[in-house]
Amino acid sequence: MTFPRPPAFRLLGILAVLIVALSATLLPTAYAQSSKAPLKIAMILWRGETNVEQGFRAYFDENNIPVDLTIHDVARDLSRVPAIIDQIRKAPPDLVYTWGTGITSSVVGKYDAVDPAKNITDLPVVYVMVSSPWKTGIAAPAGQSRPNVTGATHIAPLAAQINAIRAYRPMDKIGVVYNSREDNSVSNVADLTELGREMGFDVLAAPLGTDDEPSADDIAPAVAELARKGADILYIGPDNFIGNYRDTLTDAGFANGLAAFSATELEVRDGHAMLGLVSRYELVGRLAASKVEQILIGGISPADIPVETLDRFSYLIRLSSARKLKLYPPLSLLDYAEVIE
Repeated sequence: MTFPRPPAFRLLGILAVLIVALSATLLPTAYAQSSKAPLKIAMILWRGETNVEQGFRAYFDENNIPVDLTIHDVARDLSRVPAIIDQIRKAPPDLVYTWGTGITSSVVGKYDAVDPAKNITDLPVVYVMVSSPWKTGIAAPAGQSRPNVTGATHIAPLAAQINAIRAYRPMDKIGVVYNSREDNSVSNVADLTELGREMGFDVLAAPLGTDDEPSADDIAPAVAELARKGADILYIGPDNFIGNYRDTLTDAGFANGLAAFSATELEVRDGHAMLGLVSRYELVGRLAASKVEQILIGGISPADIPVETLDRFSYLIRLSSARKLKLYPPLSLLDYAEVIE
């Protein structure tokens, strides 16, 4: 014989069912994911893992999302990308992560010139460290999207960069040594030149590699020529070649009494650029990881996930470089700048 449950027991049963149901919908996605197979992500990197990838990994670790990362390092050689794409096609991951303009352009092509034989079109791709995704054609223009591609960019608005320089010292002429064979560098210099007309400064450009492959031996003479022309400061933009030889550039700057401003973090934090307005690499990686989560766990199409940059930037000052040039920062900057010895 069965007996009807007292009202209190029936109420507890109903509450238990409701709690289970709510738990399924309200618990963090990371918790739900923890019992599933790891997300398989192929990472195509320019020069091995950086702080960007540390932030990327940390995001998944902290949210208990298991991931299986396969690293493909091109070791600064873009000619390796096609073979890596062939490897990825033989054992497709859930998603492809690309680092930098050159690699990303090789992997996904331009938004209006995709070649399915050469570019990855059937897997989602999330990119990082692409400084000018719209100017270089990696991102589609406003009002359009790419079905399998989104990413995180890292460069502060150029006007904010110029204001950061002028907050430190007056600037009417900015000198730029850059690789004329890198689309992102060419785009950046063009944007700087256009902005100079609005903000009242001249861009003194020193392109390398116009006739042959750029050489590190050309950097010091180019800096000396910029100093002769009256440059107030050197500008280090998003340029992989200059990034490889950042000490050569800043040493040439010291020899000619020129400080260097950087739009990217490592040139100040690990190099000798005197100041910079930058995105922290770790946070760029976390932003990219959040997009991967939206795609692979949230089921959102990359086409519906905007390409974004961080909403806050760090003002870095390298004091050892300031001392060397006897260009000490105004006290007002020390209220918010991160000072690095």
